[in-house]
Amino acid sequence: MRKELENIFYILKTGTQSETKEAKRKIEKLWHNDRKRFERNAPIVLEQIKDFNSIQDPKNKAAFISGLSIFFLILSDKYFTELRSFVLKTICHQDGHVRESIRKTADWLYISLSSRINPFVYPKGKKLTQKQIIEQQKAKEEFTGYLKDLELLMEKYDNASYDSMVYIDEMKPSIFKSTQMLWSDLTRGSLYMQLHIPPKEVTVRRKEIELRLMSLLKVSKSDIELEDIQEIIYNEEGMDDLNQIIRIFDNGSVAEIENVLNIINDAWNYFPHKVLDGRCPTEILIQNEKTKLSN
Repeated sequence: MRKELENIFYILKTGTQSETKEAKRKIEKLWHNDRKRFERNAPIVLEQIKDFNSIQDPKNKAAFISGLSIFFLILSDKYFTELRSFVLKTICHQDGHVRESIRKTADWLYISLSSRINPFVYPKGKKLTQKQIIEQQKAKEEFTGYLKDLELLMEKYDNASYDSMVYIDEMKPSIFKSTQMLWSDLTRGSLYMQLHIPPKEVTVRRKEIELRLMSLLKVSKSDIELEDIQEIIYNEEGMDDLNQIIRIFDNGSVAEIENVLNIINDAWNYFPHKVLDGRCPTEILIQNEKTKLSN
């Protein structure tokens, strides 16, 4: 199978559009027909990406990257560092199609991190094995390093011309926009929140608020879940998001809404916010107080 894969990669690097399209189909066919053999030979891709710069046509570079998806799926856990380096190098390519292709393929790195940071356990609540705990910590460190390296690239390609723009979609195609989009991909959902460990007093208070919110949701018989509220707060962009949460519980009762407002206000202050790098407003206040005392 190694020879077959080498031939396929050659076509991806040099072939026409129709030829590269067929080559990608062949990769999927080999994968479905004999997964064990495919997985044994998958590390060949580590040799192939070293030769990436020799590909002449940007269209072939984009096709080559698109053909890596199954390999990223198989290899991301074991060869995360090597694949991450390739992603960060290629996201800075001058051609927009190449950058978009690597951004999509790189999603397998996020999935790898997610599955190792939150490993599947059965039954639910079962304690992680020592091996899973070690792998979980390793994945968190890999994720943190990945984000730090990406932040450096974002700073490098930020020429300050985007300061007036609020949304990524408003930006013109550029390396900076591609790094921003990759950052957005990596910080979606709750995985990013798990990288930051808040002070114990915040953790304890946060758990109390979660229980109170779950009780409110149960009484209101809402289809909304606690995780939905956490995501709204985490991705908040202004007070409209706070009002969105209030409307979930507003049943017209003045007596009840006061209690609801107190709980939601606590949630807003104690739950993590993306704009605060995963911290909550209370943590910022605690940090500022400590800074004042030390001065």
